[in-house]
Amino acid sequence: MSRPVVIAVLAAVLALVGLAVVWFVFVPQPQSTQTPSASEEQRQRAENFFGGDPDRSVRDGQEMKPQW
Repeated sequence: MSRPVVIAVLAAVLALVGLAVVWFVFVPQPQSTQTPSASEEQRQRAENFFGGDPDRSVRDGQEMKPQW
């Protein structure tokens, strides 16, 4: 490749990277349409799903041994 072609390709790549940075930094993000009650409902559902069984003790469990 000739030197002017390499310089043109590098300039094009740098321009695309610069445009991508400007796009992600300066374009405003849309505001969330969720209400606080919906957020609270999602948090409660996640807590119910991932919370586990409060009656089950997991602190002093059985030692895990490989089954060979």
